[in-house]
Amino acid sequence: MADYLKVVLFSYLAGSIPNAIIIGKLWRGIDVREHGSGNIGATNVFRVLGAAPAIT
Repeated sequence: MADYLKVVLFSYLAGSIPNAIIIGKLWRGIDVREHGSGNIGATNVFRVLGAAPAIT
């Protein structure tokens, strides 16, 4: 049971990290919220940065 709770907590914390913003800063030094649709979703990352960053 304790292992299950650890996995749930880790998953919640990992999902709360805005990876699109981090990838945008690392790949091109831009904030994806300021480009394209302004959304931090995978589709906007694909439009702004291309396929490789969108699938990472």
